[in-house]
Amino acid sequence: MDTASARRESEDIDANVAARQERQAILTSAKPTTASFILSESCLRRQVGTMWTMREQLDHLAEIALQQNINLQVLPFDAETPPGGVSFNFTMLRIPSNGIAADLEFVYVECLDDARYLDDKDAVSAYARLWNQLQAAALSPKKSLSVIRSVRKQYSE
Repeated sequence: MDTASARRESEDIDANVAARQERQAILTSAKPTTASFILSESCLRRQVGTMWTMREQLDHLAEIALQQNINLQVLPFDAETPPGGVSFNFTMLRIPSNGIAADLEFVYVECLDDARYLDDKDAVSAYARLWNQLQAAALSPKKSLSVIRSVRKQYSE
């Protein structure tokens, strides 16, 4: 890899981090949006980066989980899940209507080298059913917070 490529890659990473931080800010703004998250237990336990990084990430998750506008659930390893239900990431988005048209609902599916936005009613309904199944299989928000804190302690050792 040449120096110019490394510099471009570093700039891309910095831009992506900045964009992600801006998106996260809407959860803690003066008028925060409501959001629900289901995290696989594996993302809490698989170490990415240093022990310090994991502690910081888990502390952040615990802090976010306490917010009134956030519903955070952990899907444990032993949960019964629908076939293929946890083999990929997806985000369901609903943008409320201003009263003139219906709410805008779509699904964002992220792949290794691509992303897709689905707004077909049948596709959105299928993902909504999957979401409901995963949410039912996940731990309650209170139990999820306990799991996050428990895993956090393991990174303190």
